Amino acid sequence: MKNYKEVITKTIKELGIPASVKGYHYARYAIELVINDNTLMGAIASKLYPKVAKEFNTTPSRVERAIRHGIEIGWNRGNADFTNKLFGYTVDANKGNPTNSEFLFYNCRLYLNGGERQ
Repeated sequence: MKNYKEVITKTIKELGIPASVKGYHYARYAIELVINDNTLMGAIASKLYPKVAKEFNTTPSRVERAIRHGIEIGWNRGNADFTNKLFGYTVDANKGNPTNSEFLFYNCRLYLNGGERQ
């Protein structure tokens, strides 16, 4: 299996989130944290965002917003085939892009599947 940081970076880029937005860096770090401690997935707002915020010297609310903004950008400009392959039918097409939780969960799942796309 590839190094998990390589898998995360490749996946986020393929989803269309540019490295020029803060949400890219926050999301990548958040996914790394969850991979190393999966209990954080159940405490995104109370534990995960504060840890990311501390690392980047910002606030948890800015972390949440930046990740959401990055997902919105990626959803509109990313690789549609890859996005569908990663998220499948789990994301409501009428609603639009995935939530931060869905985004983080499916990226972590991708890593746990050995970097193999479903």
